[in-house]
Amino acid sequence: MSAHSQSVAVMEPRTARGGAAAAPSIPGKVLIVSQWFWPELLGTGVYSGDLGFWLAERGGRVEVLTNRPNYPGPSVFPEYRDGTRDREEPQGVRIERLPTWVPPSGRALHRILSEVLFFLRSAPRLWRRRLEPGEAVVSFCPSVLAVLAASLARGGRHVAIVHDIQSGLARSLALAKSGLVAKLLRAVERYCLNRADQIVVLSDEMRAVLRSMGVERPIAVVPIWVDTSRLTPLPGPAGLAPTVLYSGNFGRKQGLDQVLDCAEILLKELPQAVVVLRGGGSTEPELRRDVATRGLANVRFEPLLPADRLAEGLAAADLLLVPQEPSASDFAVPSKIYTIMAAARPMVATAVEGSPLWKLAQACGGIICVPPRDAKAFAQAVLALMRDPERRARLGAAARRYAVEEVDRDRVLTALAQLLRDGRDITASPKGEEPGRRTDVGAQPLLVGVGAGEQTARKPGLDLVPDGSDCSR
Repeated sequence: MSAHSQSVAVMEPRTARGGAAAAPSIPGKVLIVSQWFWPELLGTGVYSGDLGFWLAERGGRVEVLTNRPNYPGPSVFPEYRDGTRDREEPQGVRIERLPTWVPPSGRALHRILSEVLFFLRSAPRLWRRRLEPGEAVVSFCPSVLAVLAASLARGGRHVAIVHDIQSGLARSLALAKSGLVAKLLRAVERYCLNRADQIVVLSDEMRAVLRSMGVERPIAVVPIWVDTSRLTPLPGPAGLAPTVLYSGNFGRKQGLDQVLDCAEILLKELPQAVVVLRGGGSTEPELRRDVATRGLANVRFEPLLPADRLAEGLAAADLLLVPQEPSASDFAVPSKIYTIMAAARPMVATAVEGSPLWKLAQACGGIICVPPRDAKAFAQAVLALMRDPERRARLGAAARRYAVEEVDRDRVLTALAQLLRDGRDITASPKGEEPGRRTDVGAQPLLVGVGAGEQTARKPGLDLVPDGSDCSR
């Protein structure tokens, strides 16, 4: 086997005789420390929860220290407010929830205060914890202070899973307007992450940024995953008005004003179409005011659907939209992308050339990309797809195929479980490869290796097409 194939083979579950997947090697006990956890339907809580339940299903003993669920809304979920569910054990996962202060806005000060309070409440509990060899503590960032709190538990192996580089995100979105505050956030982030035994990030770009910040711990690249056996394609809408959907968090980094700009053009060019904004978050009041002020009668707001209706909700739309603020797209692919891909739904996304989402679009051939902040290109791409159902079906099929082959839940979590246990075969450079070297691997689709010599391979001959054409030729 070549050095290249060794690098990408890490993501493949090992197989037993007869071709069946062997049981993954998992830690005997895992403690998860995260501000967000199940039953939250968006963000980090989805993935920290899914990891916990997946490990428990395979015989692992899983404990969780977390907040009362609240994301993305402005308050703790009603059934958790009185604290009677602060200790529960769903599906074999033992959860302890802490009293929770929910930030009233997305301002940096409010976010920092919520993280400090979580640290102060969790630190005494974690200081008393002792883990045995072969056991692991997993922290999720955000919050970086959850990583610091998790490092107080003694013994075992501490793996920090980084979904956002908070100092970079705060700076790019002007959440931390003071240069001094941004530098302080960067220093705190560096200190906290260097206390972990192993760091997991979502992309090569995230790893490069952490290295530039002075993070010295081993860094592995493991993508977001999706359960393609649960999230299966359903028939699209029939007999309904043409529907365009955004589903997810209403936050600053989503840049949802771009959807309103697109809706304004659609109101003129395709007045029968409906633009649905499904979800919630800090910018919802502002979005509702803008819709009313601009007279966008084609825009409708809806709440999030329960997890068991996710596929149904995605299938109710002809087309999905994934906007991003260009300054917030440098590090990783929005997790909703993989959910949409698994459901075999066509989508139009905004992506800066060279960004992780742009590269994913090149690899999978199932995403239409347009430049951010180009309302005309966004609307033209939507209009072209709405008028071409066969093309929508082709895009959806290509996206589904990529999700099944590359980011399926069992495939990714099997590799992550191995990393949690001992890091074996996942942090070392492939033999003969220079650390940090990037290499294309023929015509294989995008695959992410891990360790000191990680690399990204992609299909050649694919380009971003600014006018909204397919990102494949």
